Amino acid sequence: MRDITMNAASPRRSGGIDQADIRFLVEKNADGIIVVDEDGIVLFANPAAEQIFGRARETLTGSPIGIPLIGGDTTEIAIHRPGGGSIDAEIRVVDTTWDRRPALLASLRDISARKAMEERMRQSAKMEAVGRLTAGIAHDFNNLLTVVLGNLESARRQSAVATTERAQALDNATRGARRAAVLTERLLAFARQKPLEPVLIDVNEIVLSMSDLLQRTLGESINVRTVLDPEAWNIETDPTELEAAILNLAVNARDAMPDGGELVIETSNVELEAAYAAANADVTTGPNVMIAVSDTGTGMTADVLKKVFEPFFTTKPDGRGTGLGLSQVYGFVKQTGGHLKLYSEPGLGTTAKIYFPRASKTPRSPKADGPKKLDHVPLACEGEVILVVEDDEDVRNYTVSSLRELGYVVFEAIDGTSALEIVEREARIHLLFTDLGLPGAMDGRALADRVRVIRPSLRTLITTAYAGSVLLSEGRLAPGVELLSKPFTLTALAMRIRELLDRDEESQGGRILVVDDEVLIRMLVVDTLGREGLQAEEAGSFHEALAKIRNIGDKLVGAIIDLGLPDKPGDGLVADIRALQPHLPIILATGYARENVRQRFAQDALLQIVAKPFDMETLMAALTTMGVRTRRI
Repeated sequence: MRDITMNAASPRRSGGIDQADIRFLVEKNADGIIVVDEDGIVLFANPAAEQIFGRARETLTGSPIGIPLIGGDTTEIAIHRPGGGSIDAEIRVVDTTWDRRPALLASLRDISARKAMEERMRQSAKMEAVGRLTAGIAHDFNNLLTVVLGNLESARRQSAVATTERAQALDNATRGARRAAVLTERLLAFARQKPLEPVLIDVNEIVLSMSDLLQRTLGESINVRTVLDPEAWNIETDPTELEAAILNLAVNARDAMPDGGELVIETSNVELEAAYAAANADVTTGPNVMIAVSDTGTGMTADVLKKVFEPFFTTKPDGRGTGLGLSQVYGFVKQTGGHLKLYSEPGLGTTAKIYFPRASKTPRSPKADGPKKLDHVPLACEGEVILVVEDDEDVRNYTVSSLRELGYVVFEAIDGTSALEIVEREARIHLLFTDLGLPGAMDGRALADRVRVIRPSLRTLITTAYAGSVLLSEGRLAPGVELLSKPFTLTALAMRIRELLDRDEESQGGRILVVDDEVLIRMLVVDTLGREGLQAEEAGSFHEALAKIRNIGDKLVGAIIDLGLPDKPGDGLVADIRALQPHLPIILATGYARENVRQRFAQDALLQIVAKPFDMETLMAALTTMGVRTRRI
């Protein structure tokens, strides 16, 4: 297009192309096209250029373009439109002629959407990187805080008759450590590594229950008002974290209204469409419930809005904020599958909108399943054994000493490999308490899975400063994972372990295979097992027992086998059991056990020989020695 005289009176051929065809292509081009002379005056503009500049063609032509154009250049610029606003455009410039005079032809493409997407991707990548960093920092700090808080608690117990000054010093130190723990908790929330406990809730109930608290917190100069949709759908989220998010937004709003104002909390049902999702990352399209928190405060500039979710970023004076409030809200909403959007203008206020995907089930009270509070620290029952696996020496020493103080027998290991060796050697372990992050190729979750294969009845409790993807599934703890978050105190440790050991599910309701051809003996053993909280699976012969082993062997927690069975000796059944369930506790009962039988099974730590006639106490003691949980422990 070195010579385009599109204002010529008659069509001409130029290189075999009709001038009218060229005009048609230029007019219909989706890119803006302008021609300017050497003085920068617009000689021609197509309809797409009108859209880009936000000006009619007649106001463009004959006017200076105001953009430096150099032939042969391709660059990106911001084009400001009349009345405010701008778009990002990519400009390609070539030399040409217009009415036989030198000119420049510029092709302009609106790249605002692409630039916005690139900015969102950069922001997302930055937030992910900061999230990984903060999670690591929080992990290390929580290990330290576990030791600090634990030893402070121990010092308080041992200083019951301490002077007032010493007691006050301990209280101050404890408060400081707990504040540090709260900060690391917020960092984990931002990093989306804090385990959530989602339940189905009614958002209106949550907002109404907080209204009085918010009014007292914000003060008399701020009026708190709610606008609730009576038909608001249910959502599934962690109610405690949702309350914390609303409170954080409300406190930020209060600080933006130093002279008072109004805070409005609104709920409504919305339908998020694909177009909105295309312009906003991590949006779940379809029916959503919106919770909006609006204030009449000072508002924020666009530059501030870009940074508000970053940890430790704050516009408040020194000492007025940590810069973690909105970071915590951001992390919680993202982790729970929601979407957070801020709207703000200087002098007009700010609105924060949180979107949660609609839940279809009926909600239950979020407080109904709360933990039971105890008035004392629960102690160990006689003979209970715990294996502690922790690579941090200070945390391990504190944990082991605390558990021994509570009355538990404790084994300790620093990694998964040594822990497995102890599990295989010590049949009487009742609970595995392991850190998630262990050295070597086996982390705490992998160790728990390996131990579950070896000892199906052994309970496992994992502790960590953050959950991470190893323990989390869609923002919540994966099924079967029991967690104690760091930092923990002796009281929290004691209550959590007691809760697991006292559960009357699976392990205490575990099945014991009873193999004996004497019906009366079977009846006596089955009745005793029932009183101890165990279920019995009965078999009167070798082949009947073998069939049960093959069908339900993975559900058994132990077996009691008579040596003298009518169709085949019971010691032969042990070999078949070991082939299918190598770590199943077995009692071999007999009135005439030969020495060669005892020698053959001498190396099997999970087998005991009990002589007939036996009493039930001896039988139960043998089971508990091998780690089978009964009501007595």
